Amino acid sequence: MMARSLSLSVFFLIFFSASAQVVDTSGFFLKDSEAPTDPTIDFFQQGEKIKATEKVVLLLKNKRSIKMGTFLATADMEHSDHVLADLDNDGKKELLISNFTGGAHCCDEIYIFKNITANKYQQVAKLFAGQTLITRSNEFIYSFGEHFGYFFTCYACGYSDTSDAGPIEIRSIALKYFKGKMVVIPGNQELRSIINDNLGKLGEMPYEVLEEEIEQDNGLRKEFAMNLAVFYYSFGRNLTATQALFSKYYKYPDAKKIWQAFAKQIQYIQKQNYF
Repeated sequence: MMARSLSLSVFFLIFFSASAQVVDTSGFFLKDSEAPTDPTIDFFQQGEKIKATEKVVLLLKNKRSIKMGTFLATADMEHSDHVLADLDNDGKKELLISNFTGGAHCCDEIYIFKNITANKYQQVAKLFAGQTLITRSNEFIYSFGEHFGYFFTCYACGYSDTSDAGPIEIRSIALKYFKGKMVVIPGNQELRSIINDNLGKLGEMPYEVLEEEIEQDNGLRKEFAMNLAVFYYSFGRNLTATQALFSKYYKYPDAKKIWQAFAKQIQYIQKQNYF
């Protein structure tokens, strides 16, 4: 059994009835119309569209202006979609553009623009490789699964614990659009306690030496990284405090190497995302 999972959203409460029963589907296939859909896909497919995209101007983060139609027609945006939605219930609709860059495990991206004048939108955020889930309350659940998928292990590999006392699986942070910005919903004391408890349990596991040519373990280092990434973003993006937490629980001989790899990946996430 995989490590127990903690969702940072109320996704399952929203989309599934509390009285739902566990059903064995091994003996049949669902019709397409019966299969559950990704709420983020629904968010884009069912929302309001802009028909005359050539009349809309986008002001990108790099200060470059481009017509929306031209932006969507580029080769990099082959799998794009867009929607107008009032994310913060202020009566003004933001423009969201989603895209999939292609690849086996990556990457999805969501651009968010605010309306500044008629037919003109300014970029205020970009979410990259977060397998982002948009809930009905317009929370953006951003996962670190893609960013740390290969962190000293294979993408499909993950730390497992067969006991009920095992670490709670943590992968995601929650973001909310507020006053023209995407902000991380701060973590609370419960989340802080869970992360500390998780890292304490992970730190008690036997040390697994990495093979020089492969450098893959059983997912333990990835599990450390996931918890640390959630801590970093949920509690003020303080790298010093995050390193102190890492040093408190990761007592293995390769600690310096693992921390440097984690810090480098955090830098990459910061560079690729805009929130």
